[in-house]
Amino acid sequence: MSTRIAPIQWLRALAATLVLLMHASDMIESGPVSLTGKLVPSVPNLSTFGASGVDLFFVISGFVMAQSLSTADGDSWRFLAKRWLRIVPLFACVSAVYMMIMHDPLTVQAAIMSITVLPILDGAGYHVPALYPGWTLGFEFAFYAIVAAAMRVHGHRVETLLALTLAFAIVGSVVHPAWAPVRLLLNPLLLEFALGVVVWMAWQRGISVRIATPALIAGITLLAIGIAFGLGFSLSLQIDVAVAGISGLPRTWTWGVPWALVVVGLIDTVAGGRFERIVARVGDASYSTYLTHPCLIALLWMVGDYVPTMSPYAFALAFIAASTMLGLAVHRWIERPLLAWLQRRPPASVMRAPALA
Repeated sequence: MSTRIAPIQWLRALAATLVLLMHASDMIESGPVSLTGKLVPSVPNLSTFGASGVDLFFVISGFVMAQSLSTADGDSWRFLAKRWLRIVPLFACVSAVYMMIMHDPLTVQAAIMSITVLPILDGAGYHVPALYPGWTLGFEFAFYAIVAAAMRVHGHRVETLLALTLAFAIVGSVVHPAWAPVRLLLNPLLLEFALGVVVWMAWQRGISVRIATPALIAGITLLAIGIAFGLGFSLSLQIDVAVAGISGLPRTWTWGVPWALVVVGLIDTVAGGRFERIVARVGDASYSTYLTHPCLIALLWMVGDYVPTMSPYAFALAFIAASTMLGLAVHRWIERPLLAWLQRRPPASVMRAPALA
């Protein structure tokens, strides 16, 4: 991105927090710490709502890549190289740490994906990366491949990107290739990236500012309905189901569309005071937070017996706060210097976090 858009950083912070809420909820259900009860057990779709942070990240990624495509000055190969440098080195480093402390069995395929990101050794089956949030990075790189193709096909026209993304998503809704990396490229979940591209087009053409209030109200209303009752689909949070292309349309309808409307409603918001700046910094560190919080989960499994019994709400709040602080520290002391070294640039000029942190 040529300029930093504050609302995008706020939304990144929100998306990362939702993912943390989902994993906190998982640990409350069956985790390493003794708790006094459950977390809002009467709300049926609360855990899937936390998972919708991923859907928000995908919408943001579509917006950010549309902006990047419209302002890019390099060719498609340079674009892909920059994306690889931005995402993979930190992912590989955190994966190495996680593999040393993880309590689950490690497979060769999962270890190799810590470097390749894409499941190149998988056929009909799919092995989740050792650092399991990395499954979403495969979708990110599939979308980056489409961005690169748009550069090759028709220069830097965002309309071409939208058309290609829709085409790959629609084909993926009926065709399910045998090789896992191609299933990521032909997958209806790409519709969420397409939604982000549409939001960017509305923003550029001044449409978003005119419909901001009704879009925000509609988005929040749909999210509330989705949490309380669902929106007509039974959602699976299993990663292999998403990779297989089965859950793409239900997730896009249930969480992608509402989050796209929320982005439309907030994208023209003018950055304000200190609180907004703090949230933006959390958004800057969202990729580090997204990658490193499983390490904190693994440590909790090691020391959970020594943690005093607490309420589920206190545990969720403490976990989200600790994960956010860890992400901020890693972003400041590892991610930015690493990127500066890889790009041979001063830390101050380092690229901002990718949409999917």
